[in-house]
Amino acid sequence: MVERLRVVHRNGAGREVQVPAEQAGTVELLDREPVWVPLRHPSERSIVTYWWSATTSRHVGCRSLQRLSMAMLLDFHPQVSDFAAWTARLEWVERGRVRRFVPDFFVRTAQGATVVVACPSASGASKRWEKQRQVLEQACSAAGWQLGSPRLPQGHALTNLRWVARYRHPRNADEAVQHRLLAAFARPRPLLDGVEACGVPRLTALPRLYHLLWRRELSLDWSVPLNPASVVRADAAPAMDPFTVRGRM
Repeated sequence: MVERLRVVHRNGAGREVQVPAEQAGTVELLDREPVWVPLRHPSERSIVTYWWSATTSRHVGCRSLQRLSMAMLLDFHPQVSDFAAWTARLEWVERGRVRRFVPDFFVRTAQGATVVVACPSASGASKRWEKQRQVLEQACSAAGWQLGSPRLPQGHALTNLRWVARYRHPRNADEAVQHRLLAAFARPRPLLDGVEACGVPRLTALPRLYHLLWRRELSLDWSVPLNPASVVRADAAPAMDPFTVRGRM
């Protein structure tokens, strides 16, 4: 247990405010300005970028490509209703010094729970990371948050999702074409066969098909490469779970 564990966030006026971790559960963190933004340093290999979220129609900050993939998975998760980056900072006293840690994402679920996601370094968990995780667990317990445990899919599943995510924007939606595609894939069939059967030119139908895959209205086997022979269906088949969570999503 660490001493004087506090949560720092910005209020409506943009000023930093500190509250004890026990009171942080009542603070709305997802619509606040970031308390920290990473700066690119020549000695670091990380790449700071932003993910445009189809869930929120906002950009979400990512301090590395690993976090960018996690933002994509959060955006794809059916139980995620909102998420934001760097909107709160943990502060505590250790050996007489103030320590700080900024989780990667704060997530709201469809059930109204708050899930905190913090990703270890791509090189693996260090002693420093393990300490930060222990503090984060303490903060979650005090505030009534859940702690998300990132689990990126591997191989073809991640490659396929990255491809489909390119078509997440609503501009790729077309109700008339989507109805035709859903009818064409009412029974499982190869991707290209269904596209040809829907009666819409291929270059028009494919972006709409990928958009439906992103929205989970169509499904496929994510573990095999996405190609013209991939079997696509319009039923509610289970999709990959982007991360495990202590508690329910």
